[in-house]
Amino acid sequence: MGDTLNSGHRQLNRGRMGERTKRQHIVPRFYLRHFTQADGELWTHDCVSGSARKSTPEKTAYETNIYTPLGEDGVRIDLVEDSLAKIESSAAQIYPDLLSFRRLSNVAKADFAAFLGTMFARSPAQLRQFAQFMGQMTSWGTKHEMEREFRLKEENGELSEVHAAVREILHNDDLFTMSVDRRVGLLAFQQAESLSKIMMRMTWNYEISENQQLVTSDNPMFWVRGGGPADIGAYGFGLGNSHAVIPFPISPSVILRLDWRPDIEWKKLKLDRQRAKLANQYQAKHKERFLFFRDHDQGLLNLAMKYRDPVNLLSPGVPSPKIDVVRKL
Repeated sequence: MGDTLNSGHRQLNRGRMGERTKRQHIVPRFYLRHFTQADGELWTHDCVSGSARKSTPEKTAYETNIYTPLGEDGVRIDLVEDSLAKIESSAAQIYPDLLSFRRLSNVAKADFAAFLGTMFARSPAQLRQFAQFMGQMTSWGTKHEMEREFRLKEENGELSEVHAAVREILHNDDLFTMSVDRRVGLLAFQQAESLSKIMMRMTWNYEISENQQLVTSDNPMFWVRGGGPADIGAYGFGLGNSHAVIPFPISPSVILRLDWRPDIEWKKLKLDRQRAKLANQYQAKHKERFLFFRDHDQGLLNLAMKYRDPVNLLSPGVPSPKIDVVRKL
């Protein structure tokens, strides 16, 4: 089956010789265009360098071959990038209806939910976290197998000082670091379909900000807790929870809000200045590195640096060594 799959990849790439996209946008260009000024440019703040620059969507938020790993035959696998292009094309056609505050048909809603699902999976934040999670699980599995072998040798009287020393090292997470290829994080795309099906069942409505510009980021699709008991923690808080809210910005003044309140389906809701600032804070907290916004604003620059550390929401619940996610091993 693996040979058949790789053969298909070879044929796909042969048919696209010279046409495949190496510069792959972590945030779609069509989406960022809705946050640009009249000259077609927007501001990008980089919390790593602490700098902000103005550029077009075409010249920002991209990496080379981030979604196209090499197959066993050394040929790029374009299936994810090709699928993203098709989903983006459908979403771009739906966007005018959202900006006009229309109620989407079920077909359009399903198409845009698919887009939101991929927006979650494609972000560098999710790729990194999924790669880290897989590294942590690998570490746990290795320790478990090593412990099993250790006990067997102990029972059979075959245990040596070397075995004991190795066991001690593997159980001391401070003694070593694991490196994981970020491409392992492409497993995040397995979540996209499930998330889109949940989002289809949610209530969609619009929040409109008149006095505070809204920002977006390189990880704009996430969910937060919107009310509910104070003792609900972040760990294990899934999208299906009745208090889950997706605040997805679609322009500098509009958030497409998904929640579980049927009484406000497709309603236009006023977003006061305080709650708009809170929405921007969410974007700053969940970003991996970049914030994007239309108008230069020192307050937004300060906000980006206040939450400069990358988000970490995935945990296997077991101890592990430090996991470094690298672009290539």
